[in-house]
Amino acid sequence: MESLGDDPFTYALALAWADDRLTATEFHQLDALQDALGLSNSERAVYEQAYENSLENGTATKGDDPASLVEWIDAIRALASADEETSTDLARSLGATALRAGITREGWAKASAWMGHLGLGAPFAEGCWMEGGVASPLQAVPLALAPAAGMLGLLDS
Repeated sequence: MESLGDDPFTYALALAWADDRLTATEFHQLDALQDALGLSNSERAVYEQAYENSLENGTATKGDDPASLVEWIDAIRALASADEETSTDLARSLGATALRAGITREGWAKASAWMGHLGLGAPFAEGCWMEGGVASPLQAVPLALAPAAGMLGLLDS
């Protein structure tokens, strides 16, 4: 899986700009993501400014299909609205799966930061370092966690 961003909001911006234009509908979809992630307007502005700068200097990553933005935001919203036990178990299981496969320093740093943006940094770390016991491995990677799984080398390209 290609890395479209180091955090969920930048990932969504890359999907929204896939066709080199941002529509009002996509902007409103980003509003929904902002709410799901609990970002303030000033935090969102920082992400958008950084992405706009990368667009201007030609270094912005872009998704393949802007239609995938809705699917991505729905996945993040579902994770954010899941009960705490479910989301925590998924994060711990991702960490445990990564440990079984072998974690690189770079993969750990990137995935840990990503999971932190989702509010799941602590349970992810617990799964990686077997705190509180060994978590079950993931049977399938949820879309909302797929970028972190990719950072950990757990997905086929």
